[in-house]
Amino acid sequence: MFFFAFFGIQDKDKYMGTYNNIECPSCGRFTACEIHKLYTYFHIFLIPVFKWNIRYVVKFPCCGYFEMDPILGKEFEKNPGTQIKKEALRRVETYYGLKYCSNCKTGVHSEFSFCPYCGGKL
Repeated sequence: MFFFAFFGIQDKDKYMGTYNNIECPSCGRFTACEIHKLYTYFHIFLIPVFKWNIRYVVKFPCCGYFEMDPILGKEFEKNPGTQIKKEALRRVETYYGLKYCSNCKTGVHSEFSFCPYCGGKL
């Protein structure tokens, strides 16, 4: 009898929602922004076992990406009506979101040109 263990480590970019009427910390315009939760997780049989490197990223259409305070990010995850203040955001120069491999449908950091799982071109 053979037992094949399907386990691995993957990155996830989870869209958490939109927040309206917030002042952009960079230019001062009132706008809507998207909030994403980025994390790395270990899975067994496609079931996430534990997560680490959890970050909350806010995307403004005018000035780009800002990282949110993790405590505020957890509150927003539980209650999307939580107020987000511009003091809780800090500018992110580079945003490494995820691309999806067309061969194996796996989420891969956008900095890669080839999929580290199957070797396909991204």
